[in-house]
Amino acid sequence: MKASSGKRWHRFRSLADRLLRRAPLPTPRLAWWTAGGGAAAALAGAAGRELEAAALWLAALAALSAADLARLPRASAWSARRELPESAEIGREFAVRLELTCRTALPLRVELADDIPDRFDRPDGRSAAGTLERGRLQASYRLRALERGRFRFREVDLRWSGGLGLWRKQAQLAVEDGIRIDPDLSGVRGVLASAQDSLLVDGKRIHRRQRGGTEFDAIREYAAGDDIREVNWRATARSGRLLTNLYRPEKGKTLVLLLDCGRQMGVELDGRVKLDRTLEAALTLAAAALRQGDLVALIAYSSRVKLFVPPGRGLEQLQTLTRAASDIAPDYAEAGAAVGLGFLLQRVRRRSFAVLFSDMDHYLHDAELLPYAAKLRKQHHLVLMSLQNPALRELEERPPETAGDAYVRSMAASYALERQLLVRRLGSGGVPMLDASPDQLATSAVSAYLDIRDKI
Repeated sequence: MKASSGKRWHRFRSLADRLLRRAPLPTPRLAWWTAGGGAAAALAGAAGRELEAAALWLAALAALSAADLARLPRASAWSARRELPESAEIGREFAVRLELTCRTALPLRVELADDIPDRFDRPDGRSAAGTLERGRLQASYRLRALERGRFRFREVDLRWSGGLGLWRKQAQLAVEDGIRIDPDLSGVRGVLASAQDSLLVDGKRIHRRQRGGTEFDAIREYAAGDDIREVNWRATARSGRLLTNLYRPEKGKTLVLLLDCGRQMGVELDGRVKLDRTLEAALTLAAAALRQGDLVALIAYSSRVKLFVPPGRGLEQLQTLTRAASDIAPDYAEAGAAVGLGFLLQRVRRRSFAVLFSDMDHYLHDAELLPYAAKLRKQHHLVLMSLQNPALRELEERPPETAGDAYVRSMAASYALERQLLVRRLGSGGVPMLDASPDQLATSAVSAYLDIRDKI
């Protein structure tokens, strides 16, 4: 496009914007009144005065329209304010409140539409309507975010009418606000609300098996997996229930979370991208560790390190992790274990419990995983977490009905065997791998952490 034609297109686009978003619009009432005048003129035509009647009606209608437009306030008389939370969780509804003010005492009928980003769902529709009274109107609606990240709300579109209701004016008000959409923190809330001697993860209660402490802490009912040597027989005899002693473990250990943000983590699994699944499990594990008094760090990487949150403790660290993780998105590049594990070796010198969240396809085809895992376990305790694909498990277990079904099932079984062989190979080298379904990923990670932390 030439420069001159580009300038003409810019002028045309500006004119179209003015006509569509700022020019007054006729209402259905004006159309009905115009049609009524035409019918009256047709009746007057029987007396030979059709032109006079039509001219008289049009002149009266033009005068009424001019008066109606003159009474409507200008766009400059309006102002708007939007109230929305600083952050919200993905998939959870939150409220947005709009407050309009206008320098007029006239009651006005107002239609408004907020500038909602694409990755939001509004169950009750995009527009709202109300009556402006005493120069003020409040409206609210609810939204649900479908994607993590930071989003901007930029404008509010208004249309207002009053008086005779023949015309509507419209304007676009600049009201810019932002919101941060965090991962689903339901698992984190369950951990933080758990009883002192257990953790609640995805609706399942995990009792803490504190074997490494020496200072007595409390007594609770015996749970499967507890050390039989810690049973308090005197308390058991008094209460008639099997009770065990709890000892306060050493605090201040370090948990390092590694998140694979490569290409494969952008694939959807049960309606959610894999990165969202692993991120929610990682934050749940972080909440469990911070509740134990440990330090937690985060490394997110693909072909490069995208984010590093140094070790810290307490609720402030959990908030820091949540805010930082909200902006993490999968890349189109392939992730490499050498990037994440190599960065861990360089930046975290203290012996720690490292958990890598990734996908089994990445583990199977990453040639650098085994060498770096062997090198890392000399300084840190590494656990690999992998997401199972429920669709593949269903194909593996479905009885075949045709030759094609049998072929698909054999391929799924072959892939499952590859996964099992890799798990055994890593386990024999001292690197445990947990292959968990999406709804069990957080539970498996927290259980492994509680079982291993006292051995570090």
